[in-house]
Amino acid sequence: MPDYMLMVLENETEHAAQSPAAMAGLIEQRARFVGRLRSAGQLRDHGRFRPSREGKRARRHGARLEVEGSPFAQAGKDGKEDAKALGAFYWVQAATVEEATQLAIECPALASDQIDVRPVMKGRGDPDKEAKPGKIFGFVVLGNALSENQWVDVMDRIDAETSVNLPDSFLGGVRLEPPTSGRRVETRGGRRAMFDGPFLESKEVIGGLFFVRVTSHDDALRWFADSRHGVHGAIEIRELWRS
Repeated sequence: MPDYMLMVLENETEHAAQSPAAMAGLIEQRARFVGRLRSAGQLRDHGRFRPSREGKRARRHGARLEVEGSPFAQAGKDGKEDAKALGAFYWVQAATVEEATQLAIECPALASDQIDVRPVMKGRGDPDKEAKPGKIFGFVVLGNALSENQWVDVMDRIDAETSVNLPDSFLGGVRLEPPTSGRRVETRGGRRAMFDGPFLESKEVIGGLFFVRVTSHDDALRWFADSRHGVHGAIEIRELWRS
């Protein structure tokens, strides 16, 4: 059965404005959602990221490593600010993209959030990644291109140069299919609505996710500095909450 990544793009300002009771309720709803996916045999992995203000975004310019802190809000190609950050993910199995999109519609989220549904091109999971103590960092692979064909070329180069010599601390990850193969779920008029891709209106589009066990953001950056991930695109480094 095909794999899909459901990526919850959260409006962090709206999340911060929620009461503690409301956020606890949302977390509980998502825990029940995970339980339903697991019971149905559809869940391969899931996780929730700590706030983007704690993360880093990095890229290489020749020998120089450029690192920026959050917020990661950026002007899209239409000039509007994109203030959403990846807040959670669900790696699921579904028969079709329509079935995966229905799961996204059922996923608990605030009305201001978006959920992107992207088919997985290839991936390697580690179901025991939380079995050992320590921090787990997600590395979000970002590509910047004017067209989807150019974006695919960027992802191909990153893939070709980073698929070998993975560290012992590598905990799996996925490469995603191009944006046109995906769907986006948003709340419109109080109801969830589905839209087809592409989603290249942002400057940088997610091409994959992978996970590494390191002790801190500084260690994550040191690991990244020796990799080829930032040569052609950028990486957003975010710690996962432990469940």
